[in-house]
Amino acid sequence: MPDIPRRILLPVVLVGVLAAGCGGGPPIAATVEGTPIPDAAVLELRRSYADGPTVDGETFREDLTRLVLLEAQKHFAAVDFDLELDDPAAVDAKLAAPNPDEQRLLDQVRAQPDFTEAMVRRLAEQLVVRERVAAAVLRDDAAFLEDVYTNRPELATQVCVRHILTATRPEAEAVLERLEAGEDFGAVADEVSLDTQSVGGVLPCPASAGRYVEPFGSTAATAPLGVVTGPIETEFGWHVLVVDERDAPGSLDELVADPLAYLDPTTVSERWVAWLDAAVRRADIEVRSDVGTWLPAADGIAPPPTG
Repeated sequence: MPDIPRRILLPVVLVGVLAAGCGGGPPIAATVEGTPIPDAAVLELRRSYADGPTVDGETFREDLTRLVLLEAQKHFAAVDFDLELDDPAAVDAKLAAPNPDEQRLLDQVRAQPDFTEAMVRRLAEQLVVRERVAAAVLRDDAAFLEDVYTNRPELATQVCVRHILTATRPEAEAVLERLEAGEDFGAVADEVSLDTQSVGGVLPCPASAGRYVEPFGSTAATAPLGVVTGPIETEFGWHVLVVDERDAPGSLDELVADPLAYLDPTTVSERWVAWLDAAVRRADIEVRSDVGTWLPAADGIAPPPTG
């Protein structure tokens, strides 16, 4: 499944795993903090699982690992933040109205001929869980949000920026002189900027100021709107820039109320992944012996011994 956080997928040996199990009741492939994950929850994810009485061991363990990590996240979200994440209606809503990035992920999964609609639904569930847990993780860290708001505004600011990049400061100062004399910013950018991919100097809009190299990002987050600013030096050279639009929280309370609306996606992912890693390390995870063994250090399932 593209882009779903699984961390480590183990280089396991291709062996068969019995799909039937034994004993009374449905066979249980694994448990997470006592919550069972039945074989059926894995087998519904791929069409190829219906081909015979045995299934490919590596693929089964990969898919089971996804479900284990999702269940661990849901369990400790309830423990840490009192979140109830078994919400089929929210999954339906996500499938009906994903954002553009989520739509691309869903389309990628639907394009895989082996994946079933159940796999698509699991992805939508993961997107819902991640969104809610990430917001809770961020709100739970008041000191971090206060530091962002006070000292690192670029991490919580969306901007629309144009720039002209030169190799030296004198070249950037010459650009400033031309702009102050009334020349068109886009025309000068197309003539002299080293960033030839940005026509007219226009960068993607909107974009998180935190995605840009420093001090470009912090300048974009704080420079007066519509005013030619610079030159500033980064590892790429000297920049002259204009911030045309900016969206940032008007207060710390506004940032705390909806951190996902403002924070740089990389920052959100880093905080969420750190929490998820800790949650999985805390989890009591058991895997049925004929399927394999859970490896806490690897966050994955090793195959059962052979011979």
